[in-house]
Amino acid sequence: MDSNLGRAGFRIGVFIVMTSGGLLLVLPKGTAEYVLMQITFALGLIFLAVIIFLVRYSQRP
Repeated sequence: MDSNLGRAGFRIGVFIVMTSGGLLLVLPKGTAEYVLMQITFALGLIFLAVIIFLVRYSQRP
């Protein structure tokens, strides 16, 4: 995997997690927006885990 591609994916993942995490702190619980932010937060974490795995795997000799 190209290092720039991994770096860009990591930055996108961090942006998604930080944005949705911040909104989770201010949105009222029990609303549709809160549920969507929970889903977005979880998907962002999964995306980051996949990117980290791919970068680590591609660095093996």
